[in-house]
Amino acid sequence: MSLDVEDAIRAKILARVLPGQPQAVDYVAGGSTERCDGCDARILSSDMEYGLKAASGRVLRFHRRCYWVWVDTATSVGHSSASEPGS
Repeated sequence: MSLDVEDAIRAKILARVLPGQPQAVDYVAGGSTERCDGCDARILSSDMEYGLKAASGRVLRFHRRCYWVWVDTATSVGHSSASEPGS
């Protein structure tokens, strides 16, 4: 995982674009070709997509590595779920 992806995910958490509290995955499946909420790249059908429904109701999709970077980063710099986008 590049430092750029880690920086991008950290910036999204701090800007409250991504939730500041990590959540468990609701599903793992082949990529849907939708964009990853972590790195903004498409999740190809050959990739594994980690998906979850945030407390705001928004569905978040991540590459496997982006999901774990989000979990690690949200744990270290996250906000309360009350400040999650859309709450």
